[in-house]
Amino acid sequence: MPQNNQMLHFPVGHIMDRVLSLFHIVVSDNTHIQAIDNGLKKGIKYVLNDAPVGQPASLTGENVIEVNDNYCEFLYLICYTFLVINDCCLVLTDNVEGEASISKEEAESYCREAGEMLSEALKMLVPNENDEKCMAASRGKLFRFPNTSRPNKYTDFSDSMTIAGLTYVLHHEFGHFIFEHEEDTPFNELDADKHAILHLKKWGEATKNENTIFAGIILALIASAFINPTLTATSYPDIDDRIEYALQFADDTLKDNPNSLLYRIIGFSANIWANHFKIDIPKITANESHKEYVCRIKSALINHKRKTKII
Repeated sequence: MPQNNQMLHFPVGHIMDRVLSLFHIVVSDNTHIQAIDNGLKKGIKYVLNDAPVGQPASLTGENVIEVNDNYCEFLYLICYTFLVINDCCLVLTDNVEGEASISKEEAESYCREAGEMLSEALKMLVPNENDEKCMAASRGKLFRFPNTSRPNKYTDFSDSMTIAGLTYVLHHEFGHFIFEHEEDTPFNELDADKHAILHLKKWGEATKNENTIFAGIILALIASAFINPTLTATSYPDIDDRIEYALQFADDTLKDNPNSLLYRIIGFSANIWANHFKIDIPKITANESHKEYVCRIKSALINHKRKTKII
């Protein structure tokens, strides 16, 4: 529950029940159920947070998974805007396979609004000039953007990706709990990542939702790249390495398709990230696939990480 029984910030209140439901559905065996009953008695706490977006979630010493709702909000905005801009750019450049579901005029309108949402989302990362303890983003503007209560053709899918991403975050922290990790190390982080990914993958395969599941996982990791643009840390694997690791578990039809949604999302988000933080990465060429482009971005990030690596 939120602290002080306050309302969750937009649009977190609309999706948290579904996140909790999926979290428990994915926990399918008795060992995990007993771990929740016996250890996580205080459950999952959503912490209202107006500060610039930082750590998504953590497992406290009291065995409570605390999730910061400003991260949840940021992830929703990232999921929605990246989905819309990617889809609408395909329409506007006549690269849609088959018949487009929207006109170019509609695509331009969706793109403009998504651009405004992205701009406000990026303000969530920096402090307000009048109060450094608060983010620069305007809560009033955020409430006016599309969401479950103000739906359009993209809100259902963006909601689903957000729910998958947040469930991945929760199961990552849950993995630390059941494996009894006592310290943050790159090995422990990948161990928790694998736990979360495999449980979500199993559910995704059973329900034919694997595309949505992996899009949500990748976008949750991409959100971390915006929070930590150095991509590096002493106790965590590099964020781009975690994305590459997660892709290993995707179904062959997803990871082997050179122009799948996953590679398009990674390439597009990398350009937004690089432009926002003024980091040089290559541009896609006319004759390369999105998978090839992602590989080139990965190689180009070596120099960036070498400059920012914490020893």
